[in-house]
Amino acid sequence: MMIEAPLPSDEATRTRALRDLGLLFTPAEERFERITRLAARFLRMPMALVSLVDSRIQWFKAAHGVRATETPRAISFCAYAILGDDTFVVPDALEDGRFRDNPLVTGEPFIRFYAGHPLRLVEGSKVGTLCVMDTRPRRLNEADLETLRFLAGWVQDELQMRVLSEGQVALLAERDELRRRTMLDPLTRAWNRDAIHEVLERELARSARDGSPLSVIMVDVDHFKGVNDSFGHPAGDSVLLGVVASLRAAVRPYDAVGRFGGEEFLVVLPRCDGTAALTIAERMRGKVEAERFETTSGVVRATLSLGVATTAPAPGADAPGLIKAADRALYQAKADGRNRVAVAA
Repeated sequence: MMIEAPLPSDEATRTRALRDLGLLFTPAEERFERITRLAARFLRMPMALVSLVDSRIQWFKAAHGVRATETPRAISFCAYAILGDDTFVVPDALEDGRFRDNPLVTGEPFIRFYAGHPLRLVEGSKVGTLCVMDTRPRRLNEADLETLRFLAGWVQDELQMRVLSEGQVALLAERDELRRRTMLDPLTRAWNRDAIHEVLERELARSARDGSPLSVIMVDVDHFKGVNDSFGHPAGDSVLLGVVASLRAAVRPYDAVGRFGGEEFLVVLPRCDGTAALTIAERMRGKVEAERFETTSGVVRATLSLGVATTAPAPGADAPGLIKAADRALYQAKADGRNRVAVAA
């Protein structure tokens, strides 16, 4: 029978500190995603997470090799990891009475090995873990454990830095946890269409106040229907996840990425003129063109068409007009042969 982890003695203080971070149910960010990729690579693991343990759930701020965004706290390995000060290791979950009947062990993602290092804030609260997992029993040597501790320290530093733009922070501050969930695209963990439109509205208002330019990029995955038709929808989902990861890696930390349609994305670039926006768009295009997306149906290549539009600070600037301008540029990029960037006139 599965044994649920007891609550930490500072549970009320701990959960309050977690919520004060303002990171629960927020879009995925490259600064955390890169750490989970490194943890998986350095420790030779198929799965790695930045997991934040709230009162009833654990929510994944970053995930490598895991499609879920959260699980109940009652079945969380990380709920055990935050009870101690050092790395919590389960060499073989099927041999551990606390976990052998856990649905995360007996079903997807079939965890057999777990190692999680608690994430501690400056004031002492342990709000989650950096953890790695495997579907087979494992052991970590001291060098591996030291690597996990080092990467967890990096996560701790990032947790206490606010890097989202003013518009995104304000939007999140006005929403409770339930409403935040409805603003995220469940597959890509980017803003959904309604949310990215609201982010743009807020950034336009800020642009008018402080006199700075603002740019947007409309992004479309070329011939995406052919990917789904040839390789299947699971492969298509893998390509979209890879594309979004490339977009996040190409933008600045405070830029906003939103899924605008099936294979279409809107990127909002505060304080960004047309020259800088064109550079970012070309960086996006090049990153995706160079990628080889691993899917269950084999390796898939993809390219992007992108449209860039910029507005000078002006009280009359509006989101629909800026989006239409970027969309016209996007269609010009497609008409010119795809896998290219076009700029709105």
